[in-house]
Amino acid sequence: MNNSSKKLGPKTVFTQCPDQKGYLNNWRRWQWEANSVNNQSKGSAKKSSQSNDQPYHFEFILMSYNILAQDLLEGHAQLYTEHDPRALPWNQRYGRLMAEINTIQPDILCVQELQQNHVDHFRKGLSYNYGMLYKKRTGGEKTDGCAVLYRQDLLDLITHHEVEYFQPNVNKLNRENVAIIAKFALKNNPLVKLVVSTTHLLYNPRRQDIRLAQIQVLLAELDRLAFCGTLPNGTPQYDPVILCGDFNLQPFTAPYELLTKGFLRYDRLASRTLHRADSNGHVEQTGKLFLPPALGITDNCQHDNLRVREGAQTSTFDMTRLYHSIHSATKSNRKDSESESCTAESSANYRRQFSSGSLGHRFAFESAYTHHMSEQNRRATTYQDDWITVDYLFYTPYRSVAECSRHLPNWNLDLLGTYMLPTVQMCGFEIESIPNMLYGSDHFSLAGRFVLSIPKN
Repeated sequence: MNNSSKKLGPKTVFTQCPDQKGYLNNWRRWQWEANSVNNQSKGSAKKSSQSNDQPYHFEFILMSYNILAQDLLEGHAQLYTEHDPRALPWNQRYGRLMAEINTIQPDILCVQELQQNHVDHFRKGLSYNYGMLYKKRTGGEKTDGCAVLYRQDLLDLITHHEVEYFQPNVNKLNRENVAIIAKFALKNNPLVKLVVSTTHLLYNPRRQDIRLAQIQVLLAELDRLAFCGTLPNGTPQYDPVILCGDFNLQPFTAPYELLTKGFLRYDRLASRTLHRADSNGHVEQTGKLFLPPALGITDNCQHDNLRVREGAQTSTFDMTRLYHSIHSATKSNRKDSESESCTAESSANYRRQFSSGSLGHRFAFESAYTHHMSEQNRRATTYQDDWITVDYLFYTPYRSVAECSRHLPNWNLDLLGTYMLPTVQMCGFEIESIPNMLYGSDHFSLAGRFVLSIPKN
């Protein structure tokens, strides 16, 4: 749900497109990567291939969509007073959502704001018989959550974890947002793994620090589930990862910098907004300590007791110090994490692990969509006082930050193309508002076509 309404002039009348091809128009169409090494295979229905002297290839489409929970729409009806009222009922939006999703025909579908009592109805309208994972937001009054749907004829689910960001007595982790992490194996090549995660982070524009803390927890859980070994120098390697969802933050902000660059110095940023603090010191800075050490998550976005690992076995949740409403009854009595003192372990190494003033991670994330600073080239995923991007599709082209070269044998995921987003200008002058009689949500969907290449050895 976006939390702002665009004030329009005369209401634009949107007509229902006569068929699903209406989605592939000037606003939304597939845009292919010119430099993709497998660009010649775009549009192919063939999902996998292998020859005697070539790596194994698996092509697939992943789609991510915040579909706008109907309870949230109706609970914030004032945000949609300028929209075409015909486009707002769930049955109307459901038809538009199904038409668009079934046009793209994703092999993996990640959904945010899927209402719990709509889960079965939503699943029945899809063109494939998907397997499904669902996690409702924590907190009794919440009615929506995240879902990962996958083609059972292509993928086997190895393991999954439902991430709960709420941690008792931790001020930066006191919201009910969630994530799902799923680890798959290819049906016709079980040695090939793929990790998919989707999340919906806090909306509050003034609390960037909470979103950064949620990302730190998610990265630690991804590190736990995607880890597949180490290089001789100790650098971790990971199975291919795709991370997507509604992050409720814009490009080039502090959390975006952490995800895309692998490093963020936070200690001198403003304590809540994470804006650059002014030189006069009028804004309270974040300081060296970000998350309490009692959580066991280091400034490298790893679980402390998993920093040294042997083999590629998936670590169990019991090996972490995180609270979970289902798995962690014994952890619910943890002491007040915010006030817990570090004096018992005040060594220099301890300070480096938990209060360095910076965050880092070892995933080689890239964004499937290019983000621009200039308004002329900027694209949008939703409207929040302005047309902006808050939804993302990140992937790891390489298994390790030490192997970022296509010439090395561990080259990983290649992006073939993306389902193009409309520009800010298109949104403002042509589309004008969403949901409408063409698009069923107040967010635009994201989709990428990928090829997973695994060397024969």
